[in-house]
Amino acid sequence: MITYYQELLNECIDIAEWKDKHKKMLLTLFKMNYKLKSLKGGN
Repeated sequence: MITYYQELLNECIDIAEWKDKHKKMLLTLFKMNYKLKSLKGGN
């Protein structure tokens, strides 16, 4: 999953496009991190 986001950043050459994808990536990573913490806490 992390490799996917690294490749996504590498492909974002246009600044405006990169900023938009970067915001979405950070939001997605934040959500994933929250869900992982919830799963770890539930075990």
